[in-house]
Parts: sequence; C-alpha cells; structure tokens
Amino acid sequence: MKVREMMSRPIITEDGDAIVTKIAEDMDELGVGSVVITSEGKPAGIITERDIALKVLLKDRRASEVKAKEIMAFPLVTIEAETSVDEACKLAARKRIKRLPVVDRGMLVGIVSIRDLLTRKPEYVREFYF
Repeated sequence: MKVREMMSRPIITEDGDAIVTKIAEDMDELGVGSVVITSEGKPAGIITERDIALKVLLKDRRASEVKAKEIMAFPLVTIEAETSVDEACKLAARKRIKRLPVVDRGMLVGIVSIRDLLTRKPEYVREFYF
C-alpha cells in the first residue's frame, strides 16, 4: 500500500505570519490537531496542538501576539505520495514524528499520522513506543 492511498486531505495550511489564535481557532473549527505552515506557498513547518500548549501557553505568551513561524517545528519532514506505508512507518519512527505531510512533485497533497500508519501496520508499534 502507498501513502497516497491512506493520507488525509485536504491538508490545512496557514502562512508563517498567521497569529496562533487564528491557527488554534481553525484547528478547533476543523477538528484537526495540526496545521502545515507555508512560506511563499511552499511547506515550511508544522504546528500541532502540543506546540501551542508547550511553546505558548506554558511560556505565558499571548497567543494573539505569537506568529506561526515563531513556534512551528522545522525543518519540515515530508514524504512522497508514492512511498510505501512500510517506508513511511520507518521514517516516522526514525525521526520520532507523529505527522508526515505528503507531497507529490513538490506540492503538498495530504498528511498521514501515526494513528493512520499504525492502524494499517500495527507491527510498527514497538518502533514508535519502545
């Protein structure tokens, strides 16, 4: 099975200058746990709910004053749409990444999560958690 066959889409993106308050509102409204941050239309980083909690809330920063590019995780690790699910599992485990944006010829086309991967390849649980 290829990553293309299991990825979630559409992928939610925000510009690096977007304010964290807006990102959090969009995540809540759309029911997603992460947003890919773009720079000049290209994927540059990712922000997760955990990033907002650890880098904004726990640091007593005002979310309305923090830009996405200040807290995003980067460099962004992506995976090609035609990559096998086995290879995606190996990459995510090796890099300790919970979400992998999927690209096709450099364009962002979807995202896969650990949950997506382990649902199809439960034998990789040990790689992620032990």
